Amino acid sequence: MKKSKLDNFKIIGILLLLAAFIDSYFLLTNEHFSQVFWFCNTGIYLLAFGFYFRKSIILTGILIGALVAQIPWVLDFLVQLFTDYSLFGVASYMFDYSFNNIRFYVELDHLFIIPIAIYGTYKLGFHKYGWVFAAIVTLILNAAAYNFSSLEDNVNCVFYSCFDEQISPKEHPFVYMIGFSFLIVFAMFVLNQIIYMIINRKVKLSLYRNIPFF
Repeated sequence: MKKSKLDNFKIIGILLLLAAFIDSYFLLTNEHFSQVFWFCNTGIYLLAFGFYFRKSIILTGILIGALVAQIPWVLDFLVQLFTDYSLFGVASYMFDYSFNNIRFYVELDHLFIIPIAIYGTYKLGFHKYGWVFAAIVTLILNAAAYNFSSLEDNVNCVFYSCFDEQISPKEHPFVYMIGFSFLIVFAMFVLNQIIYMIINRKVKLSLYRNIPFF
């Protein structure tokens, strides 16, 4: 009887799960529990699951979702880190912790979501319907954020834009949340299709070049 092998994917999955638990611990002990509904916080758990069980649809979905929702945070953080200029303001809270605060380093796990998702997707393949998984997660998280977070916390920007507080119909927050959620879903669908088309084109070109001519 062969023993199950703990491969690299399972190891990465376990490490990601550990990072997610640490992140959640600090969130739940210092913030309102609704903070766990942020895309990035839940995304780390899903990445861990996707790696451990080798689910390409999950890894593709997290990659697509992160490219849409996480890029502004990453850019804002890096710009502030190296220039002290706030590009969007969405990562400014990181610098309130100071470099001596452990939470600053715990939050850095958000920087690795996209690179790790790219690695997993590259190894397992890009799933055509990854955007569907990402869409389902987005709608669930936004619904939870809307029902359990506050206007002040504005988890996942469901009450008003994280870039401009004026971008929100204050008298119709539910309408804003629905519209914003489906805008994200549409962006993920378009991005998914573009990447899938590019990958397919490269595969076809590769096959075409390997066809022997007589």
